[in-house]
Amino acid sequence: MASILFSFYGNSQNLTFGKFLGSINPTKFVGNSTYRMYEKQVEIIEVSTNGQNQNTTVNFKFSPCSASADFIAHTQIGKNINQGQIDVLEKNPYNQGYNKIKYKIYFENAQVITCNDTRACSNVMATTVSLKPQRICWVYYNYDINGKLLNSTTNGFDSKTGQPWSVTVPNF
Repeated sequence: MASILFSFYGNSQNLTFGKFLGSINPTKFVGNSTYRMYEKQVEIIEVSTNGQNQNTTVNFKFSPCSASADFIAHTQIGKNINQGQIDVLEKNPYNQGYNKIKYKIYFENAQVITCNDTRACSNVMATTVSLKPQRICWVYYNYDINGKLLNSTTNGFDSKTGQPWSVTVPNF
């Protein structure tokens, strides 16, 4: 049974992980990921962003874990998330044994608008979170034909100042 799950997991198109630094306790938001280099991060089932009127929301679903309670706590007491980062990985077409970073969504000072337990498309329970960050930046990674990282491009927005915002994503 484990080999079937691993095989299915290994063939999925994109893997998505999120890490969050909360304003209540920086050690919270522990996820259930066991994927190498993304251990204990929130393994995200689906993620989307949308924006209008100079506001962007980040919406994502993940399997319930201890991070679910942390998002609910932030919703209940109205505390923002200081920093967050969502990494979207894809299979490296030049070396199937490795994944490469497709893009990152980095944000700061995010209000947790909603946090609910819902059913995901596969009819299993999922925690659904909607965030409204003050600043958000998308970092897209570009590779050459051999899979070597060439450069990255960024595009972002600061809703407080109304100006474009691009950053080098920090390690946290």
